[in-house]
Amino acid sequence: MVIMTAPSLSFPLAAAFFKPLLELSIPAHLGRTCHGIEDSEWLLIGASRILGADASGRAFLDAHQCPIARTPARSSFFDALASPRRLQHLQAFNEALARLMTRTMDDPFASFGELDSYELFGGDGHWHAAAAHDPRSAKGTKHATGHVYHINLRTQAIRHLDLCDPTFKRKEHDITVIKRAAWDALRGGTPKGRPVILVWDRAIIDYRYLQKAKDQAGIYFITRPKSNSNLTRVAYQDIAPTSVNQGVTSDEFVAPSSTGRVIRRITWTDPDSGEFWPYLTNEMKLSPGLIVLLYRRRWDLEKVYDQFKNKFHEKKSWASSVTAKSAQAVFLRLGHNLMVCYEATLAAAGLRNTAEEKRRKKVLTDRTARVEKTGRKMPFIISGFQRLTQRTVKFIRWLRRFLWQTCPLDDLLRILRKRYATP
Repeated sequence: MVIMTAPSLSFPLAAAFFKPLLELSIPAHLGRTCHGIEDSEWLLIGASRILGADASGRAFLDAHQCPIARTPARSSFFDALASPRRLQHLQAFNEALARLMTRTMDDPFASFGELDSYELFGGDGHWHAAAAHDPRSAKGTKHATGHVYHINLRTQAIRHLDLCDPTFKRKEHDITVIKRAAWDALRGGTPKGRPVILVWDRAIIDYRYLQKAKDQAGIYFITRPKSNSNLTRVAYQDIAPTSVNQGVTSDEFVAPSSTGRVIRRITWTDPDSGEFWPYLTNEMKLSPGLIVLLYRRRWDLEKVYDQFKNKFHEKKSWASSVTAKSAQAVFLRLGHNLMVCYEATLAAAGLRNTAEEKRRKKVLTDRTARVEKTGRKMPFIISGFQRLTQRTVKFIRWLRRFLWQTCPLDDLLRILRKRYATP
């Protein structure tokens, strides 16, 4: 096994932030001694670019903010981005970090015993603008780069599942990417024998595939029906009057006319608007309110995408090759996962974003009052499940400003505590 080695981190915040990464190990055959950029430097440089705010690779190299790693030549930096071996190395460290998060992060679903036997994931697509040197089509346009990510709903760790049609640059439907993926990738590396629930937005239009995924890989999907879905009701299920099922108005079995395969449709009423929301799943036993809760938590991935675009300022591809585009996606994953880990470490030590927590509490209080005026109740899956869905601007700006400074960590944490207390 290879453990990531790097020059001694004399930068207190960087040492604390990268601590999980520096303690991981990967298979030895993925490492190599390189004269241009060492693998350890490569990871730190890439993570530094994610945490920075530079609009281009050239600008990033001109203002290189990782003092323990040599600033690579422009050609070396972009050549490394296009290296399949480097990409495998980067993916291996990310997988090891995701496994560490599974072992160490608090589980917000721990109070829902019905979910104990399942691993929980969500998935969706995300798009970057074309790279500066991407070729133009016959019409003179450049194709955007599509990525599909996968989030662990328990830990908020994300994985990069695949690029969208990197050969012909078409805007693939998510189901095409899903069906192209290996079972192990869709299962997020979950050990065999443990079932997986995978939440996706209106992506599942192949009901035969739903059955195949369940039978062959132990994957249960939760999605929403498309507006033109032709589903026939087969039977109703009684809804247990429990707190988790508040807001559920129907739980029924339906069958698509094309296949006759029975799936489950659950309808939930939004307490604010009174609007009905239907959900489809091939999981037949869980309380219907939990199906709704899991679908609502897919929003965590949408907020990660907002973080990529508006806080990391990653709006376009770094380079043109398929490998380089994938490397950018995995570096985004690395930056996000490290932030989640460090934020959890700070929270465990009592350093929390109190201003944001007060804001969220007030939003919930105001919403509850508004709902109760209509004669309805706020469902437990909203009132009883609160978590931060993305890293805040305060946290990201603090990291960006102080990561590579030699100030004592206690002084830097006092600065963050003060920022967290200010609305």
